[in-house]
Amino acid sequence: MSLPYSKSERVNLSTAEVLLACGDPEGLNILAEMFAGFGVHTPRRCLTGMESRTSVQERILNLIVVDSALQDQTGYDFIQWLRRSDIAPNCYAPVILLTGHTKPSQIFKGRDAGASFVVRKPVAPLVMMQRILWLLNDQRKFVTSPGYCGPDRRVKALGPPVGTKGRRHDDLSAEVGIATTPNLGQDEIDALFNPKAAV
Repeated sequence: MSLPYSKSERVNLSTAEVLLACGDPEGLNILAEMFAGFGVHTPRRCLTGMESRTSVQERILNLIVVDSALQDQTGYDFIQWLRRSDIAPNCYAPVILLTGHTKPSQIFKGRDAGASFVVRKPVAPLVMMQRILWLLNDQRKFVTSPGYCGPDRRVKALGPPVGTKGRRHDDLSAEVGIATTPNLGQDEIDALFNPKAAV
């Protein structure tokens, strides 16, 4: 696992292998121009899910950006195929799903298909770069289960809902143990809220 991205570092995407999949040729050209501005000069450009599958099998990819509407299938179906394909390491690659429909049901559908991020169209270059930088820092684990395959859908590590037992081995217990040291006195608590300069 690589170290998290630092804001003081520069991001160089010139050597990144990027797959851009969009069913609309004009939309695909716009995406390619945007990524050329990011330094990606030869992305894999695909109009169909079949072309995208071939690209996934031929090269190791660093990022996949797929539109929700391809010419022969939906982007959701392609992402589900990718996550269950066992074509390592591409099946674990970050996937940004682009969609013009941002109703909660469509966002949940993209998340449940295995997308790392769902972005609303039309997408501005600044927003796309922010999402790429977010994915560089993404420390979520990859989950494989009968009903879902993809990055952990929990973005925040808040643990399981109150009153339920966690399903993962690293979930923290909701039980609070017995204190091992005496409680703070009122003067000590007040001192925490009103610190005084050391002399």
